[in-house]
Amino acid sequence: MSEFLKRQLMSLQNQAGADGGEGGSGGQGSTTINIEDPAIKAQLDQYVEQHVSGLKAKNTELLGKNKSLADELASFRGQFEGLDIGAVKGLLQKAGQDEETKLLAEGKIDEVFGKRTERLKAEHQKLFDAEKARADKAEAYAKKFKQSVVKGQIAQAFSAAQGLSEATDDITALALSKFSLDENGNAVAIDVNGDVIIGKDGKTPLTPKEWIEDIRESKPYFFPKPNGAGGQGGNNSGNKNIIKRSEFDAMNPTEKANYIRKGGNVID
Repeated sequence: MSEFLKRQLMSLQNQAGADGGEGGSGGQGSTTINIEDPAIKAQLDQYVEQHVSGLKAKNTELLGKNKSLADELASFRGQFEGLDIGAVKGLLQKAGQDEETKLLAEGKIDEVFGKRTERLKAEHQKLFDAEKARADKAEAYAKKFKQSVVKGQIAQAFSAAQGLSEATDDITALALSKFSLDENGNAVAIDVNGDVIIGKDGKTPLTPKEWIEDIRESKPYFFPKPNGAGGQGGNNSGNKNIIKRSEFDAMNPTEKANYIRKGGNVID
């Protein structure tokens, strides 16, 4: 029993003793407190209630705070469930060291935008250069293919006109600056401005065959002369302008060209 409660009981006991002494003979009376007495019990209950109510309220408050903290902890755990806390810490540390983060923290927003712009420009330039390289490669391939087709059609027309086979490369090289391919893949003659040259019929483009005939007139040395032309009664033994095919084939390209220009003839 607490000291305060003891004092309260002693006070009640003394009060009861005083009341009992009034009818006595002057001796010291003795009184025992009955805690079952309604009056005593009421005072005890009132005392307990006064001193315990504050504790009850505090206990209720603490229980409420404890529940609130438990709920917050459960919510926090739910948000980070499945996450690698170590990895998150690593990312946060890296972010703290990031240059842009530092610049932003220092208020250097313009500098951050400038760096991002430069980075985007570099990436764009890289993509542009790659696309240009692919386009240039495709264009070069297309040009080479067109030249191959033109050379093939010119060589075919030159062979059909009985041109010297050893002069085919010269003829096709000359034709590359004179011909292009139309939308149908046919070789057509063009001028220095890239405009199509019309053929002899006045309607259709100049064909490789017509161009070869013009070459025959302007550059006859690309074509063999008829056998016996300029000969001496059919006896070619003394004609130095006539040689055998094997002798002609043994010449280098320059010698062949010079021989043809001088009116030389080749016989099989």
